[in-house]
Amino acid sequence: MRINQQLAAGKAEYPTIASLAAIGDGRSMALVGPDGNVEWFCPQRFDATPMIWPLLDRQRGGRLQLSTPGDVKTHYLDDSAVLEFEVHSASGSARVTLCMEWPGSDDQQRLLWQVDGLAGRCEFTLQFEPRPDFGSVAGEASISAEGLTYSYMGQQLLLQADCALYPDGEGWKGAISVDAGGRAGVSLSVSLEQDAPPVPVSIESVPARIEATLIAWRDWCAALECPAAYRGAVVRSAISLKLLIYAPSGAVVAAGTTSLPEHLGGERNWDYRYTWFRDAGLTLGALFGLGCRDEAHCWAQWMQRTIEQHGTPLAVLYDVNGAAPPPERNIEGVDGYRGSRPVRVGNAADGQFQLDVYGELLECVSICDSMGDDAMRAHWPHMRAAADFIAAHWQEPDQSIWEMRSAPRHYVHSKVMAWAGLQRALWLKRRHDLDGDEESWVNQAEALRQLVLRRGLSADGNNFVRAFDDDRLDASLLLLARVGFVEGGDERFVNTVDMIRKQLDEGGGALRRYPAEISDGLEGREGAFFICSFWLVEALVQTGRPREAKELYEQLLQRKGEHGLFAEEFDTRSGQHLGNVPQAFSHVGLINAALSLGSAD
Repeated sequence: MRINQQLAAGKAEYPTIASLAAIGDGRSMALVGPDGNVEWFCPQRFDATPMIWPLLDRQRGGRLQLSTPGDVKTHYLDDSAVLEFEVHSASGSARVTLCMEWPGSDDQQRLLWQVDGLAGRCEFTLQFEPRPDFGSVAGEASISAEGLTYSYMGQQLLLQADCALYPDGEGWKGAISVDAGGRAGVSLSVSLEQDAPPVPVSIESVPARIEATLIAWRDWCAALECPAAYRGAVVRSAISLKLLIYAPSGAVVAAGTTSLPEHLGGERNWDYRYTWFRDAGLTLGALFGLGCRDEAHCWAQWMQRTIEQHGTPLAVLYDVNGAAPPPERNIEGVDGYRGSRPVRVGNAADGQFQLDVYGELLECVSICDSMGDDAMRAHWPHMRAAADFIAAHWQEPDQSIWEMRSAPRHYVHSKVMAWAGLQRALWLKRRHDLDGDEESWVNQAEALRQLVLRRGLSADGNNFVRAFDDDRLDASLLLLARVGFVEGGDERFVNTVDMIRKQLDEGGGALRRYPAEISDGLEGREGAFFICSFWLVEALVQTGRPREAKELYEQLLQRKGEHGLFAEEFDTRSGQHLGNVPQAFSHVGLINAALSLGSAD
């Protein structure tokens, strides 16, 4: 693409969501646009207040740019989260390598840029214009021989570069020139300790630090267990999932951003920088399936600690340390991505009742146990309490896996996951001779199953339905065979899969969550959900149609972002990605579908 002077000045149009790339260090994430400029960065942790956020406001969101007019081609270096930009201008060409240093230290995180001259001379402009906490906080800056120190809210950063830095409007600027064979570097260090200064680095060490990061990523990727046929896509999704893990606690956040819209210009803009129990079982299965036992173990430990701390009832979501997320609030005075408002921080779904999360928790215990990991079973009293909670509350309506902001209902998927939770608890109790109210669990599981088979089927009994007294469908029904409620060959499940394909299809196998006419309490029309389409791949394998599953999977892979990332949704009419990115659920779906296809070969 052509990067002109207007873009270099930070006045460009918004990048498409599909054009974004992610870099990270196991604590937080930066999103990078197709021009190589940072579009989003929250120092220290995923859900911290953003410092750089032009992705949500081109005028007020600040800048962190190393730019030059010219043509830019961007790509990840293979098997890594290291980005490379090739820049070709009228006066010369250069290569820029960008990453967050990984593995990081306990007290510092760093963004690193390495600039290598390839031909002629390239002139780069370095711009740093922080806007902490959506511009509501004023920082303090000072320039010394070490570089530019910037402090706000007890947090300190240090910008170092192979150039002088000087004030420019509300930020700072520097000029970097590289000739063919020349090299320059930039480092932005963030102290992870309150009121502590960052540790300076030698700019000459930047290439070695980037190389060490590249080697670390490639070593990690080399240990992945991937189906050979789809290794490239699965590895990129595995890296994306790894980037969404908060290493100090093991928590997996749903996405790296807030308020990227599910409907352009509308209100469907949510903060996904938190951790959902809803995603637990599918995520744990993907991690174990990839051979990421350390990550799976830490994720299981996070769940165990969280339920131990809070008990039941479970909240729908928590922050990365297992605490309650902040109350949902709208950020005033921010344009939002392409005018999509409001911009939100926090998530009101934490106050909902979602029955399925208890089944997800107990599903995780059984997955761990079957993989020889007792991280969760060792805390059986809390898991037993979750089973008792299901037995006592499964007859209550809930908001479903989709967090409907309308009146609670008796959703079939929620009931099935409650049944699955009781089944997993019974399996664990019998396998390890654990204590628990077996009689109650058996009776309630059977009563629950019979109710679903009586009220969760269509009037003619041919297929499952989304909710009691509602003959419409829901893509979450594609999971019924996965959790063992029915066999894949059960005619009612086969019919359900086929009807979902007809009624929820948005074109090319892309599925909506539920019919467009269903009111979820919000304005606007959402797109097709990547996770639902990947569930369909698995369901086709389970119903004995692996060839159709393979064809659909390969269609879906063509809808990836420019760098292999997946957002939450996409618009089949425009081809645009929608929602927060990278989305853990979408990448988990891609991984699990590939593993399912691999097992069918």
